[in-house]
Amino acid sequence: MTAGAWRPTVAYLLPGLWARSGPLEAAAPPRAVHRLGRWLGRARAYGGAGLAIGWEAALAERIGYRPTASGARHFLASPVQLTPGMKDLVAHPVDAVEEAEREALWAAAQPELEAAGAQLVMAADGLWELRMEAEGEVSGLPPSLGLGRAMSAPPLHGEAARRLQVLTTGLQMAWFQHPVNLQRERDGRGAVHGLWLWSPGRPGAESAAGRVCGGGALGRWLAAGAGLDWQADPAAAPVAQGDTVVVVDALAAPPTPERRLELLESVATEVVAPRMRGLRRGDIKALEFIDPQAEPGTGPGALALGRGDLLAFWRRARRP
Repeated sequence: MTAGAWRPTVAYLLPGLWARSGPLEAAAPPRAVHRLGRWLGRARAYGGAGLAIGWEAALAERIGYRPTASGARHFLASPVQLTPGMKDLVAHPVDAVEEAEREALWAAAQPELEAAGAQLVMAADGLWELRMEAEGEVSGLPPSLGLGRAMSAPPLHGEAARRLQVLTTGLQMAWFQHPVNLQRERDGRGAVHGLWLWSPGRPGAESAAGRVCGGGALGRWLAAGAGLDWQADPAAAPVAQGDTVVVVDALAAPPTPERRLELLESVATEVVAPRMRGLRRGDIKALEFIDPQAEPGTGPGALALGRGDLLAFWRRARRP
């Protein structure tokens, strides 16, 4: 590496990195997980403890999205099934919606959409996107934080929030007992009762990011909106110019403690270790490890590991 040459940073968004639980916690971790713990221990914490904003919002902020209070805005519109909770409805993701089903549901929703001045469109990889122009800041919770939890009533500050509330209520009424949903329920696939709306903001703010790796269809949607290269594989090589943001969201909800250890082994061996060699050579400026769903007290929200930190042998390991 030439002295003074620009070097990229690789940022790992690892929701659930510190969410340890289960009987295996007392057991010795696999060697690769132990090595990951040493790297995490030598890294320096920054930005306060506990972010709890969801990996989608963390990625959006990292690649240049910012909240907007006026003009055009785009929302991820995830079809959801609504079930009663203790006090509020709970939104759950549904099985894939077939093209004919989507067309029928959207046709039934058209009067509500026109009244709200909104439009539903198909985005990449089958994602639904809601577009509208309105005044007032509104974003909502990203799916990783909102789905599966009680839907509390949002504050109705501004025109955009009020129009969206009227729209979402109208969609629930238009789709209640819709023939598509009746058939889906008979098939055991879950009815589409409404939409979970989340906006990452408006892209275009200054950002050093040049590539997004991982994150599935949603990661691709965010990268495309920001005009960045996207790679499906979290282990893909960093981009030649710009920082690389890597998303591994499988840790957020592993089915068993055993599976969690397997995922951590894969992260350590296939995703982090190849970039660690670049850090030792000086080709990479730093590796950042961020748990965007970490609650205060569960672990550091963000860590940065530079080349010099690799020699900090006195720092204790942080077991994920």
